[in-house]
Amino acid sequence: MKRKNTLSLSFDTLRLEGGLLLPDILERAAQGKLNSQQATDYQIPKGLKLQDEYSRSFQIARAQWKAFSAQLERKDLDAQAVTQQFVLELLRDALGYRELEVQAEGITLEERHYPIPLLAFGRVPVVIAPHTLGLDEAAECFAIVGGGSRKKSAFQLTQEFLNASAGCLWGMVSNGRQLRLLRDAATLTRPSFLEFELATILEDERYPDFAALWRLLHGSVAGKTGAVSEDCHWEHWRNEGLQEGTRVREGLRKGV
Repeated sequence: MKRKNTLSLSFDTLRLEGGLLLPDILERAAQGKLNSQQATDYQIPKGLKLQDEYSRSFQIARAQWKAFSAQLERKDLDAQAVTQQFVLELLRDALGYRELEVQAEGITLEERHYPIPLLAFGRVPVVIAPHTLGLDEAAECFAIVGGGSRKKSAFQLTQEFLNASAGCLWGMVSNGRQLRLLRDAATLTRPSFLEFELATILEDERYPDFAALWRLLHGSVAGKTGAVSEDCHWEHWRNEGLQEGTRVREGLRKGV
């Protein structure tokens, strides 16, 4: 699969694959330059600044990474459990995902069972692979019961669940080292996602990159509990990009 980092000029720890978001919109969102990225949009209490929240969250995430990375080479620990604990704490304490429901039994849709471990705000599935596996590496633990194949990757599981679910439009997948954002897609043959290199961001203490990650993935961006899945910043940004692309094409057609 050919890979292209469309944000390499600003953040080499972010990689956009496929048509998830228009690169220009994503670039501006990563920089915090969209109108929908004020302190109130991120549910920051009055009297506090966004920069203060970035710094606080960064310190939390760095401490979490330090504890997690110290366990990466240990053979006496359950890699899945260690990674799930890290990702859960990162989302909850550093990125504002206050409503994370553990799905101990997974989720069943139309006679197919999906081993989805976490659900944020009731509609954002979070699939976690052990840090020993890549996000595109197939394993039996991600197989969809009733789905035919005995093995799936964490990314495939998440994508197929989003495509099958009427109430979930966006989701995340992580192995502790990388974190991907993905959306319901019409095809499975051309992967589309936004990936963050968590290991590099936190190990190398890249504060600007973390601030970009925070702006793009904070829990407030995912929308409120009870809202329809389309009512979130990700979808608004995507639609803004689609509209902008339409205007550009119409301008070219008219010779403007």
